[in-house]
Amino acid sequence: MTKAGLDYLKDVEQQLSGKKVQKKAFLKKLAADVAERLEEEPELDSTALANAFGSPEELASEFIGSIDAKEVRKAFGWKKIVLIGVIAAFLVWLIMIVALWIDGHYGVHGKGVESIQDDESNYIIVTEEFY
Repeated sequence: MTKAGLDYLKDVEQQLSGKKVQKKAFLKKLAADVAERLEEEPELDSTALANAFGSPEELASEFIGSIDAKEVRKAFGWKKIVLIGVIAAFLVWLIMIVALWIDGHYGVHGKGVESIQDDESNYIIVTEEFY
C-alpha cells in the first residue's frame, strides 16, 4: 500500500471510537478496499482517497451508526461512572464546607451556651448572644 493509503487509514483510525475489535474489523475491510483502489490507480493521494471513500469524519460517523447502541453504551459506560463519582465527591465536599461554615459562624456570632454547675445538679443557661 502507498504512503497516501496508509496516511488515509491512519486519519480514519484516529477518528474512530468504540471497541478495539470492532474498529479493527472496520479498518481491515476499509484497508482492503483502499488497497484494491490503489492497485487500479496508484497515483491517488489521501485527498483523492477521501473523495472516493469519504472523509475520516464521515467514515467515523458511518462506523458509529453501524454499531449497536448497546455496544456504544458499554464503550462509554465507565466515563459516566467516573463523572458520577466526581460529582458525588464534589457534593459531599460542598456539604462539609457549608456545615463547617455554619458551625463556625454560629459558634462565634450566634447564641452560645454556658454551663453552671453546683454540687447537686447541672444547670444550662442559654445566653442571648456573644459578640
